[in-house]
Amino acid sequence: MQLSKKEYDVFEMLKKNNLVVFKAEDLVRLLRITKSDAYNRIKALKIKKGIKAIGKQRLALYDSSEMEIGAALHSPSYLSLWSALNYYGYSDQMPREVYFISPKYTKQFGRFRYIFVAKHKFFGYVLDGKVVIAEKEKVFIDSLLFPKYCGGMAEIEKCFTAAFSNLDKKKLVDFALKVKNKAVNRRLGCLLEKRNVSKNILTPLHKNIGKGYELYDPTLKKEGQLNKKWLLYMNDKQR
Repeated sequence: MQLSKKEYDVFEMLKKNNLVVFKAEDLVRLLRITKSDAYNRIKALKIKKGIKAIGKQRLALYDSSEMEIGAALHSPSYLSLWSALNYYGYSDQMPREVYFISPKYTKQFGRFRYIFVAKHKFFGYVLDGKVVIAEKEKVFIDSLLFPKYCGGMAEIEKCFTAAFSNLDKKKLVDFALKVKNKAVNRRLGCLLEKRNVSKNILTPLHKNIGKGYELYDPTLKKEGQLNKKWLLYMNDKQR
C-alpha cells in the first residue's frame, strides 16, 4: 500500500497518540488541518484499505481486530465471557457478539456488548499483545457470574474441563471471593469438588455461600435435584 505524504501523516499521528478508533475531528485537531482536508485523506485511505469505517462516524486502522476496536470504543473495559473463552481456545463456539466487562454503563454498539459490573468486580485483566483481556482464571469467574453470556453452564463446564490443568486453583478461589457473589462461590465450589480439588481449597468458598437455594444454571428452568452442600438446584440436564 503506497501512501502519499499526507496519508502517511495520518498513520503517524494515530500511532503517536495510540488511537485505535478515531473520528475526522481527531485529524482536524491533531494534524491542524481543515475538515475538508481530513475527509479527503479519510476517503483516500478507505480506498487503499488503510482504514475502515466503524459505524457512521468512527474509523479504525484496517487491520485492527474486533477485540482491539471494541476495547477502544468504550474504556475502561476488557474482553471476557464467551469471547475470551473462544480467544483462549477453550470454546470452539464463536459468539455473534463480542463481550467486554466494564465498570461504566454504555449501550451495545453493533456486535460489541459491554456488560456492566460494580467497580470491585473490575479486576484480573492483562494486556495480551494488543488485546486487553481477562486472565484465564478471571474469565471463569466472570462466566460464573453471567452464564447467559457464555452459552450456559454446559458450555462453561466444557471450557472448564479444557482449561482445568492450566488454571491456578487458589487464584480462582481468591478471585471468586473478591467478587463477593454467593452464586459464583456456589457454582465454582461445585465445579471444583466434581474434579476432586482438595478440601483446603474448597473451604473458603463453602464458608461464603450464604443461605437459600439458587439455580446452578440461571438460563434454564427451576428443576432437578438439590445439591444441599452448595445450595444449588442442579438444573443442568447433562447432570
